[in-house]
Amino acid sequence: MAKLSVIIPIYNAEEYLRECIDSAVNQTMSDIEIILVDDGATDSSPQICDEYATKDSRVKVIHKANGGVCDARNVGTDAVTSDYFTFLESDDWLPLDACEKLYSYVESHNTDLAFGSYYKVSTSGTSVKHPLPEKEIVFDKNDVKNKLLGYIMGLTGSRLKTPGNIDSFLTDTAKLYKTSIVRENELLWISRKEIYSDCLDFILKYVNLCDNAVFFDEPIYYYRRTNVGSQTAGYRAKTLELWLVQFDSMRKFIEDNKLEHLWPAFYSRVCFSIIPIGGNAYRTGNRKDAMKEIYAALNQPIYKEAFKHFNINALPIHFRPLFYFAKYKMYNLYYIMTVVMRKIMNKQRGM
Repeated sequence: MAKLSVIIPIYNAEEYLRECIDSAVNQTMSDIEIILVDDGATDSSPQICDEYATKDSRVKVIHKANGGVCDARNVGTDAVTSDYFTFLESDDWLPLDACEKLYSYVESHNTDLAFGSYYKVSTSGTSVKHPLPEKEIVFDKNDVKNKLLGYIMGLTGSRLKTPGNIDSFLTDTAKLYKTSIVRENELLWISRKEIYSDCLDFILKYVNLCDNAVFFDEPIYYYRRTNVGSQTAGYRAKTLELWLVQFDSMRKFIEDNKLEHLWPAFYSRVCFSIIPIGGNAYRTGNRKDAMKEIYAALNQPIYKEAFKHFNINALPIHFRPLFYFAKYKMYNLYYIMTVVMRKIMNKQRGM
């Protein structure tokens, strides 16, 4: 039996798919299985998958009707025959020793989760994303509850000095999961049509079930940030409604699991959601429509509640105006600041 499985959800990924699958097939750790989930692709991706399966017995292909990436992850997880699994997105790729490193850490520390840092690749270059500043951390059960869950949920304390790390844990990738935990607890990925962040939802629930975890600051994944094109590309309808669903889910998670110490991290996550909400409003491409979305969001009671518990002054000085404008419902200034931040971010990403 394979020691671990690599699950690759695939939809119309022919441009990068061979590079992606090659990075899995050519791992230094050979006793792995590679599960290709063709999510109803309409390009040449299904044929490419079948081609690899005929060449390498470790490659399994599942062809299914299109159901979205979360459905593909769930189907892939159901097919796993090993004790551990990791995800690989079809336009990304793995360093050749990624599986070996993940497996060695989870085995040597006997943990339920291993995760590492990762490369971010854009047209402007490659950088390393470090979820945590330490070189290695082993979390026992107490640390998982009192530290790791908080790191995932939001930024608090000194971590507010690095707001760019708000989502550093929220990738399905660069992690090794334990198959038995997912199956015994019937954990599923929830579609982004139903909740804002599928990763935030799943990772919180998974980590809460872990007795221990290990982080190591070695890049084990290449995450491709491609040019999304025009200003309106990537606009997501019902963003506010999906965030409100997320907030309700997070509240229930804290209350059901008696994790009251996570409230500051929860309020932090609520406040930080003004960044993607503002960015999405900007991508309407129309100031009038953008202002309508901004007004609807900032008048939600949850933001008034969250900002009461959030220390804006703990943020770097260049981040404070956006949060200040949001807190005090200075709609036009908030919109202008959002536009400026989006343009700076897009320039940094090479867009």
